[in-house]
This record gives sequence, C-alpha cells and structure tokens, in this order.
Amino acid sequence: MTSLHYPFHFHQRWPQLVNRHVRSLAWILDSPNLLNINCDTWDNQLAELPPLNQSTVNWLLELEKNPEPLANYLAVHPQTRLGHYAENLLAFYFLWRGNLLTHRVQVHSHSHTTIGEFDFLLTTPSGLVHWEFACKFYFLVPPQATLSDYVGPNLMDNLSEKSRKIMTEQLALGQHPDAIKHLLEPVTSAKALIKGWLFYASRETQPLIEVAPNHCRGLWRRLGELKNLNADCFIILPRLHWLAPAKARQSETICFDQLHAHLTGLFLTDVRPILVAQLVPDGEFFIEAERIFVVPDEWN
Repeated sequence: MTSLHYPFHFHQRWPQLVNRHVRSLAWILDSPNLLNINCDTWDNQLAELPPLNQSTVNWLLELEKNPEPLANYLAVHPQTRLGHYAENLLAFYFLWRGNLLTHRVQVHSHSHTTIGEFDFLLTTPSGLVHWEFACKFYFLVPPQATLSDYVGPNLMDNLSEKSRKIMTEQLALGQHPDAIKHLLEPVTSAKALIKGWLFYASRETQPLIEVAPNHCRGLWRRLGELKNLNADCFIILPRLHWLAPAKARQSETICFDQLHAHLTGLFLTDVRPILVAQLVPDGEFFIEAERIFVVPDEWN
C-alpha cells in the first residue's frame, strides 16, 4: 500500500463497514501513524497500536451489525470537536481491551491551576503507561523544508509546534509532583500516538523524513484550481466525518457545478478551508477516491 492509494486500501480492507462511527474507529485502529517511528527526531517517544488481530476485526464487524454499544458510549460523551471525538473512539477500544485505567484526567495544582491532562492512562504487564493522542490535519506549504511548513487549516498551528508541545510538555506530565501524588503507581513510560492526514499541492510531493512514508495523504487546492480535477462526483465532509475515507449514497453526492457554486458562496463570508471527497461508484455506494481541502483563491 502507498499513501496515495490509502482510501482504496481502506475500502478493500473494510467493505462491510457503513456505520460512520464504526468506520472512524476502524480507521483509528488500522491507519498508519502520521510520524515516522524510525526517525531519530522522535527519540523513541512514538506509540503504536498493535496490529489488528482476528479478534479485533471480528469485534469491529460485530459493531457494524450492532452499533448500539458504541453509539451509547458516544452519547454519554458528546463531542463537537474532532479531537475529542477521536479520543472517545479510542477510549471505547481500550475499554473493550480491558486496559483503560482512566481517560482525559486533568491535573491541578494547590491553587487549582490546571497543569495538564492525561489523555490515557493504560495498565500493561510492565506497569502504568501514559499515552497522549492527537489526530491532526495539516497542509504542506512552501518552502516545504521543515515540519513548520505543515500548517493547520486555520493557519494558527503547525506540525512542528504541535509535536514539540506533545513530546516536551504533555508527555512529561506523569513526572510532575502534582500528578504523581494522585497516581496509585508511577508512570513507567509516556508515548504519543499521532494519527491524521497530510495534504499536498501535488501528488508527486515527497513528505519530509520525520513523517511516516505511508501516512494518509490528500491534496489541497485553491477554488480556481478545482476545474483541473476532471471529476464530477463529490461530498462535503463535516468535521466529525474527517477520519475514515468517505462512503456515501448517491443522494448524498453533489456534482462539480454544485460543489463550485456552494464553495464560491461560502468563501464570500468564511475563508476556512473545506474538506471534500472525490467519489467513485462502488456497488450501491459511492466511495472516496481522493480527498481535497479546498481553500479560497487568496488563502495563505
């Protein structure tokens, strides 16, 4: 599998999955990491989920048949932010695995100032493990030379700043005196699990060495460049639909002219990039062939 063809790999791997939450959970568990675990930059601080065994695959297929347990769990933990939604999906998996001690626990000082938050504390045979989890979406922009050139859709953060904060600040929380006094046992290791998608101006653009070579990737295009796509079937993806490759019914799709008219009107008052999926027919559904972040012509 190459990262350019990840959507098709996902559809081939999970043809039975239709429920959006189950698809998103399968993507979290089975997608490549965003960062290169073999790169010295990360100093052995990157976590990896175990490869999916048949038991986990069967569990996901059962959730597709009966998604009520997952839906109920998400309803108890409602979310509007994509990061929290992804965390809750991962927490549901750790609960099923039986190794989730706690999730999203804030640590406060004596003066009640928030020092930080544990994303996950997991019980393992080797002791208590702290995992930070992030699910990020960045565009590679010129000069395409450093991790800071991977910028977020809102241009307010970048992959360099985000990874530095996770590795140097958030992973150190388990060693803070105000955190230690609340732990029943010491944290034996702290690692970061980072998933997501990166977007490029060209399919031929090579990622930086710090990025996993097989990461999930898409394109970013200015509105005026969309006509060069030579495609006529799309769906606009709301934020909580950004994780897994899209799968839609024909009634949910729009043609190029509808997409262009909608985005033209939208960008008159809102300059935030919009994520769309280019779709191709697959039986009774239309599936994502490529995802494209569309930005106003004057963006950046």
